[in-house]
Amino acid sequence: MDKKLNLTIMTPQRIIVENKKVDSVTLPAWEGEMCVLYNHLPYIGQLREGILKYRDGEKEEYFSVFWGFFEVLNNNIVVLAEDANLSKEIDEEKLRQQYQDLKQSLVSADKNTAEDLEIQLKKIIVNLKLHNIIKRNKK
Repeated sequence: MDKKLNLTIMTPQRIIVENKKVDSVTLPAWEGEMCVLYNHLPYIGQLREGILKYRDGEKEEYFSVFWGFFEVLNNNIVVLAEDANLSKEIDEEKLRQQYQDLKQSLVSADKNTAEDLEIQLKKIIVNLKLHNIIKRNKK
């Protein structure tokens, strides 16, 4: 018997993964990191920004995800994220430059602009964490 989960990750712009057979999914739930295995109870949760990982046998794949919702039902996991990135889409040098630019902009930003900049900073920080995970795993 095939004890796999079906994983789908979508954003408003694109489908990142569709019906991928996996052994487990670890995602950044609002309440904390959550691991989903075969035959998990039905669950609907809210995503925060963070790293989503799936495992398929010995293979692990990582994504950055940013806010949204997920549903676990009948061994299907559907992730609806505001934004998501594949690990191979991460450009460390570009992210570090954006981080420095945003930090400078925050110094003189008004309250509304500062809130938008802080959201962008969170995205950059999560993507840098993702890059570091991938770099560490290659060693």
